[in-house]
Amino acid sequence: MLLNENMFAERVLVSVTKVYRKKVSGLVAHAGLMLNFEQGEQLVLHTNPERNTHLSTIEEFSDGERLVIKGCFSATEEIVERIQNRLFTDLKYSVFNNCEHLVNEVLTGLPTSEQLKTSLTVSLVGTAVVACKAANRNATTLIIAALVFGGVGLYLEKQNQLSS
Repeated sequence: MLLNENMFAERVLVSVTKVYRKKVSGLVAHAGLMLNFEQGEQLVLHTNPERNTHLSTIEEFSDGERLVIKGCFSATEEIVERIQNRLFTDLKYSVFNNCEHLVNEVLTGLPTSEQLKTSLTVSLVGTAVVACKAANRNATTLIIAALVFGGVGLYLEKQNQLSS
């Protein structure tokens, strides 16, 4: 499939590889899609708060961290179209439009984030357990529980994503 951006007009995209790396700061892993071109070239499609959706070299994306490969997929027409749409759409990075949303939207058409889902699920379940005790049913305790359990959820999903 041709990736029709001026600088890639003559390059054929053959596959995409879902990759994660540890973030220097934060509880989460950073996700991207390594674009594998016919001539052996590779770039990474990802999004971050500083630059929104963009392409980087592997070295820029990895930022000195080890990359964990989580699957390789053929560059179907749909995937190429979704990559082009994201590159040429001005979507700002946010909690609900993060690097995982981008990767999953390109691969499946659905912008989802396992990190966000796991964090919210663990936060809700943990807070519900804490709230079972009547003495804990005050705003301060429940907010602290939600934040702590949400952090635990982020940590657990990060560990999952960074395991090879």
